[in-house]
Parts: sequence; structure tokens; C-alpha cells
Amino acid sequence: MLPKVQRISLFIALVALCAITLLFTHLASSPVSHLAASMSVTHVVLFRFKKDVSPEAVRDLSTRMLGLKDKCLHPLTQKPYILSSSGGVDMSIEGIQNGMTHAFVVNFASKEDRDYYIQKDPMHQDFVKSAGEVLEKAQAVDFINGEL
Repeated sequence: MLPKVQRISLFIALVALCAITLLFTHLASSPVSHLAASMSVTHVVLFRFKKDVSPEAVRDLSTRMLGLKDKCLHPLTQKPYILSSSGGVDMSIEGIQNGMTHAFVVNFASKEDRDYYIQKDPMHQDFVKSAGEVLEKAQAVDFINGEL
């Protein structure tokens, strides 16, 4: 058996180790570590297609919209910068769609990435030009989660 002083020292060391572990666990899950995620921008786009547009053209544009996630490249890294992209045909039962038939959600890491996408990205610019041929109306809203 260890002498009393050694047992007390060992106990203090174990308590200190537990405290340090708890501290690092807390810091890893604190809002500071999620700051980048909380500053991400969500871009929501709604489409209403022209009445004479074929189902194939609707599918094509929708597929190309979702494909921008992999085709849009960051100007400095030349790598895809869209965090995620999802979308599909409206299925709401609320009846307040005002004719919008398709919705898409695109997530960016920052306002700067969103700004580049909207204002300068050549793939997005080409998409917007081609979309005008089949869309009657488009609406977009952007937000940072929790900024009210």
C-alpha cells in the first residue's frame, strides 16, 4: 500500500486530470467552436416554370441547379465551395406557394462565398442566363441561422 502522502498526491492528480478533460470537452462543444457554422449563409431559391415548358426541361434545369454544388469552384482554391445543396418539387399542403413549384436550398460557409456565387461565379452566371428561358418567376431569400 502507498503511503498517505502518495495516495493524496495521486488523488489530486486524478482529480486534476478529470477537470482538464471536462474543460476540453466543454470547450470543444462551446459556441465558439461553432462560430463558423453559425456564420454560414443559407440561400433559398423558389422557381415557377413557364406553362409551356416540358417536364424534361423542368428536370434538366432542376438537375443543373443541384449540380452547381460540384461545378462552382472557389476563385482561389479552384475547389467546390458550396457546402450543400438540396431541392425538389413543392409538396406543401399549406396552399400558400403563390404558384412556386420547386424549391432549392444552397448553403455557403460565408457571406463572401455567397456573394461570389451570386455576383461573379461563371457557372452560376451561365445557369441564371439559361434559366431565364424556362422560368416564369424566381425568388430568393438568404439568411444566417439565428440572426433575427
